[in-house]
Amino acid sequence: MNRARTVVYLFSALTVGLLFSMVWKLDSLTRSATSLSRQDTREMLHSDPTLMIDDTEARALKSRGRVLCWIPSVAYKLHSKIRAVNSTWIQRCDGHIFFIEGLNPQPPDVVSLDVLPGYYNLTAKVVSVFQYLYHHHLHDYDWFLKGDDDAYIIVENLRYVLAQYDPGDPVYVGHLYKQRHKHGYMSGGASYAFSREALKRVVEDGYMKDKCATKGRYEDVEIGKCLHNVGVASHNSRDRFDRDMFHPLRPSIHIAGPIPANQIPQDRFLMVSGEECCSQLTVSFHKVEPELMKVMDHLLYRTTVYGRQPDMKALQALFKPAAVPPLL
Repeated sequence: MNRARTVVYLFSALTVGLLFSMVWKLDSLTRSATSLSRQDTREMLHSDPTLMIDDTEARALKSRGRVLCWIPSVAYKLHSKIRAVNSTWIQRCDGHIFFIEGLNPQPPDVVSLDVLPGYYNLTAKVVSVFQYLYHHHLHDYDWFLKGDDDAYIIVENLRYVLAQYDPGDPVYVGHLYKQRHKHGYMSGGASYAFSREALKRVVEDGYMKDKCATKGRYEDVEIGKCLHNVGVASHNSRDRFDRDMFHPLRPSIHIAGPIPANQIPQDRFLMVSGEECCSQLTVSFHKVEPELMKVMDHLLYRTTVYGRQPDMKALQALFKPAAVPPLL
């Protein structure tokens, strides 16, 4: 009897120890997947003394407005897509948050919302994000970028676009689709940005007054409708040569083509591939896998074509801010 009891005690102790070890390992892996050290962050900001780069203009843009980048995602992507995003472009934002439901413990840059998981609940999740941002960060940032965990953002070019606007005005910018609403809506995959005033209006005049849908399959459609219901207009996201700045498809499709046939009816403006596909100050691409994300980041930030200098004066006039009128 004593022998059997001893075996039970030993088995219980081993089980508890194994569970504790698994929890500790999950906590460590979760934190390492999303959090970067200060040294890593400094390298992201180009203080590497071996890189011969003058980023004075890019640094100056940071004083024109603070940008919070946020991404809705799921826990199983922590060690793949989220890790790639967190080791590349998102560190160039002034702040960032990953919204992942049901994650416990939570890393420092993750917020777990009380919403049901799944694609069909994405609208409810994003509505919860808007409410969270309103209550916790409305006065901390001027601009809010909604990205995807497989989007790549050139943050400096995003800042350039946003600097053309006043965050105290209701502004909403991204890749404009024309279906499902006469004002259209910005593609969620291409990422979209909205001003502090837009966030204020969508929560106070929209969700608090039950003027906007809080459920639905297509979050970008519902968010677009809500923004327009509260007086936030869609703004131009093409340069003066009519080249797109926000891109909803993978880079290879935009650059090499062909554009899928089902994409053409969706676009407010005709999407083309090839040399005219993309603005010189492109902001985003979608469907970028982790390996490609790291390659793009290296080519953009650690590679220079010798002897080629951008014409900064001409670039400053590349984008013309304007609201896009609704379709008749």
